[in-house]
Amino acid sequence: MLPILISQQGFSKIEMGLILGSSSFAGALFDIVASKYIKIPHFRTLYASLFVLSAALLGLIYLGNTIWIFLLAMAMWGIYWDLFHFANFDFISRAFPEKEHTSAFGILGVFQTLGFIVAPIIAGLLIGDAIDDKPFLFAAAMLCLGFILYVGLYIKSLKQVELPGEGLKRHNWTQEYRLWAEIMKQLLPVLLLTFLVYVIEAFFWTIGPLIAEGGEFGNYGGFLLVAFSFPSLVIGWFVGSIANRFGKKKTALYSVLIGSCLLSAFSLLSNPFHIIVLVVLLSICIGFSYPTLNGAYADYISETIAYEKEIQGVIDLFYNLGWMVGPVAAGILAQQFGNNQSFSILGLFSVMVCCILIFKMPKSIHLKV
Repeated sequence: MLPILISQQGFSKIEMGLILGSSSFAGALFDIVASKYIKIPHFRTLYASLFVLSAALLGLIYLGNTIWIFLLAMAMWGIYWDLFHFANFDFISRAFPEKEHTSAFGILGVFQTLGFIVAPIIAGLLIGDAIDDKPFLFAAAMLCLGFILYVGLYIKSLKQVELPGEGLKRHNWTQEYRLWAEIMKQLLPVLLLTFLVYVIEAFFWTIGPLIAEGGEFGNYGGFLLVAFSFPSLVIGWFVGSIANRFGKKKTALYSVLIGSCLLSAFSLLSNPFHIIVLVVLLSICIGFSYPTLNGAYADYISETIAYEKEIQGVIDLFYNLGWMVGPVAAGILAQQFGNNQSFSILGLFSVMVCCILIFKMPKSIHLKV
């Protein structure tokens, strides 16, 4: 909905990409500050903070009519996703053994995907020709319902036994940067793959809504966005067994490679049904990468639990870089070459990166810091 709202305010596609990409710039700054100063919070506290940020973000977007309000909203959005990722890693690292990390992230992704599926359909039906108050009222109602469910789950979770977390290890800025550099050096191939995955995701969620609201799709453009999310509902239940058989990194890398090949054919299609089928196939491939990469990162955190915050910060930095570059690149390419053609260009670039990573990705990584 946000790309459409920004476009309705008269901003160009390049300006839209810069506005959306600013969220990840704020998130990247937050990663650096959080790893230095903020004590590792419990996932219950992190999840509670997300409701506060969501309510504030909804209000800002509703009032959004200037670039400064949009930029402030995007900064809050970037911090929101950082805290969301921190909470997920903390929850899974505490609650599940190492061999179940990928499966846990897969099942977590199933429920997250339910929101991604339902929201675009309802938004597409509520928006119509222009965005009015109805989508915001619906979002506020869902936020209140979610908070009620959270309170119930919070009370229930207090009775469960979990692994203890680690406190913050104090480092000066020089030690902190050296630690980040060492983590990046050892995990670089995996981090680059993460960056690529989130560039593709950001690219789609920037240009996809514009294609979905085009005349070819009519009022059913939400189904194009659903097609990008739906496969994760199925993948999440069995991705763990596949990753355990072939390896987390290999599963992620080859699934992204196949998905990139499909993405490169985007400009060859114009029929809405064919585009939806292509997006479903692309999503199946990309969908394998999320839980497998997150499962690998959770393994590294378990191996060096004392540096959990630094590892999470580095992971989120590359996530934010992907979401920083993705919208900006999407806006520039779509402005210059068209919406469909921009996807093909991204696909060809992704294929080249994956081919390089095939030869650079080590068989195993044991993080030592």
